[in-house]
Parts: sequence; structure tokens; C-alpha cells
Amino acid sequence: MSVSIRVAKVTDVPELVPLAARTFPLACPPEMDRAAIQDFIRDELSEEVFGNWIADDNVYVIVATDGAMLVGYSVCINGELPTDAEIDQQLPADSTVLLSKFYVDPDFHGAGVSKKMMTYLIEHYAATAERWMWLGTNKANVRAIGFYERVGFKHIGTRQFNVGGAIADDVVLARRLPSIEDS
Repeated sequence: MSVSIRVAKVTDVPELVPLAARTFPLACPPEMDRAAIQDFIRDELSEEVFGNWIADDNVYVIVATDGAMLVGYSVCINGELPTDAEIDQQLPADSTVLLSKFYVDPDFHGAGVSKKMMTYLIEHYAATAERWMWLGTNKANVRAIGFYERVGFKHIGTRQFNVGGAIADDVVLARRLPSIEDS
């Protein structure tokens, strides 16, 4: 396996959509209504949505590839704050990025793809004005929470997240981003 990370292109969209459909349910609690998950995938992870993200200068989309096959992706939204969350720490609006999506194909779990993707993101944001990264993930998603904690994220609060009309309880995590100026 030779996984590499790169910025997503519009030509990736037809492969990103089925990858998102395979990976998003993995982050949902097992008791969540399957129809709600499918509604979320249809409405929030469509070709149109991915195309808009890739075209938007405030959104940073990367993909992990194994040869020509997409095996992971991430979507970061600059300037997005946890507005509907109960948090212990305020984040600065002018230098915060939301790690909105961060998924790896289950066939590649445990192969270091997540670590490579996170390293790529951290290196990218070290050269920008962004100083904080935050995310929300389902409180039952123990594997993901453990990964985020290992790469420097700390719990700062909770939120509720609407998945196709079903409400999920999330933890909110954040981490300070390195800066080239810090070196």
C-alpha cells in the first residue's frame, strides 16, 4: 500500500460521493435511524455539495489515495465556529477552522491513513493564519475520539448534531495549530 495525500479536484467528486456514503455511517451510533443517515448522505454529501466545497476558497478538501483509488477524505471550513455548542473555551473567529469531515475507508483503518491525512492538514494550516482547529464527533465514536486525542485535540464541550432529522450527541474537541512563526 502506497497512500498519498493531495488536494481534492473536481474530477474526484464522482468517487468522493460513494466514499462518503460508505464512511459516514461508521461515525453514527448503532441505534441511529438508518433512514436518517441515508437522508443526511443524500442531502449533505452529494456531488453538488462536494463540488461546491472544492470550488470554495474558504473550504479545504483533501483526499488520500492508494494508487488511483480514493481511500480517505477531509473537509475543513475556515472561519467556522461551534455556535450551537456548549463549550468551555471560546475560539477566535478570525483564526479558527472546522474539521468538518475526516473519514477513511474501513478497508484502510489501522493502516496509518488517518495519521498521514492529519499530518498533511496540520502542515498546511501551519502556513496559514488559522490558529485553532475544532471538530464535533458522536460521543459513542470512541475510536475517532481516541485518534483525535492522540493528535492533540482536547475536549472543550458538547453539541447536538442533526443527522437527517435524527439528533446525535457529539463531543466538541479543539487543538491549537502550529505556526511557521512558532518555529
